[in-house]
Amino acid sequence: MIYNSKATVEQIIQKSIKDSKWNNQKQRRNWVRKMLDYYGGNSTNQYINKYFNSSAFQEIPCYKANFTRRFINKMSRIYTVGANRNVSNQYKLLTVKKDARMKHVERMTRLMGTVATQIIYKEVNGMAFFDYRPIYYFDVHLKDPFTPSAIMYPLLMQPEDINYTEKLEWAYWDESIYAHYDEDGNIIEEYEHGYGVLPFLFTHREEQIDEFFVDGANDIVDCNEQVNIAMTEMQLGLRFQMFGQPFMTGVDSDKRIERVGSDQIIDLPEGATYGIASPAGDINAVIENIKFQLDLVAQNNHLYVQFAQDGGETPSGIALKIKDLERFEDYQDDIELWKMYEHELYYVEKAIAAYNGITLPEKLKLDFNEPEYPKTVQDQISLDEHRLKHYMLDDVGLLMEYNKDLSRKEAEKIVEKNKESRKEKMDEMFNGDNPLNNEPSEEDVDKPLEKEEIPK
Repeated sequence: MIYNSKATVEQIIQKSIKDSKWNNQKQRRNWVRKMLDYYGGNSTNQYINKYFNSSAFQEIPCYKANFTRRFINKMSRIYTVGANRNVSNQYKLLTVKKDARMKHVERMTRLMGTVATQIIYKEVNGMAFFDYRPIYYFDVHLKDPFTPSAIMYPLLMQPEDINYTEKLEWAYWDESIYAHYDEDGNIIEEYEHGYGVLPFLFTHREEQIDEFFVDGANDIVDCNEQVNIAMTEMQLGLRFQMFGQPFMTGVDSDKRIERVGSDQIIDLPEGATYGIASPAGDINAVIENIKFQLDLVAQNNHLYVQFAQDGGETPSGIALKIKDLERFEDYQDDIELWKMYEHELYYVEKAIAAYNGITLPEKLKLDFNEPEYPKTVQDQISLDEHRLKHYMLDDVGLLMEYNKDLSRKEAEKIVEKNKESRKEKMDEMFNGDNPLNNEPSEEDVDKPLEKEEIPK
């Protein structure tokens, strides 16, 4: 990172290149690559190969568990439950991709600690919209220890060696200039983008303490690596020890005994002995150790892990919420952080939209949904009746909750149709052809009752 508010673009670029070649920058790129590999479950065997002989993986495949993705996704719930932005219809059209992209940005921020997201204005077939591109490898120029004024990131990554930096092309952005330059700092292209703001959002896993970059989910990835090592070691041990190791004494080392069945007798030379050594490893102890590691890292991140399906009744929503209480409290804290990011993002969106001739309202109206827990049918009915009775929502709003694909107008039509159908049925019941509801005529009233015919 560079700290010099008076530096020119050329100086910033030159210094950034020098810094990018420092070992700490290379270490960060390696670390980010490792975090992404474990999240994606790709090529994780390269991180544990050094703990085994080269011949080990000729016997068994490397074990590649991927609970990093599961833990990260479970911890990232802000955009899983969704956000409601009340700005304008035009803004809804501009941000059709926003929720999907921000869900990914939240997960990557949770994984790597700090992520830069570029806000890109596009027009396709006459339709304008924003796109959001997360960037994981980047360097920043800082106004102060926590506020970036410029960003530099590689445009071309060599697929054969992710750590190779000598022949990369780079991009530079600040509040007014975009520059494209080579590995030596020579500018290939430069122009004023005209936004008046740095078109990036910087998100952090938590509040920054003493530097710009925030640590990511190191404990989860480290635990994932430990589990992969332990499981590989256990599978390797089972390969050689599950059925015991046959041995013989009193014979030449070059002699072999053919495999025989239980109905055959092994003919041993005089003085020779044959036996099978039982495996010494305790498989159950290894499994329990793995469970302990998983449970520990889960608890540290306020997650509840169930290793096997227990019997008994399905826990209620209240019981699940109690188990998830710490994680729910974390969610409340995260809301405040991501509210701030949403307003920072809207400031950038508004500036980019204005440059492209689109005027957006001054302020963003934002409301994050809270996570829901499973309820029994009766609990859900009681809750819905309570909300309707106390005017917390109407019939239309309730229907839209159960069918999120419906627009307000579509839901209104369905509710009105259902009301009319119900009214018609009630009218038929009380005023229709139901014999119980028919009034007797005057002729029927005056007509004398006939004597019941008595059978002979």
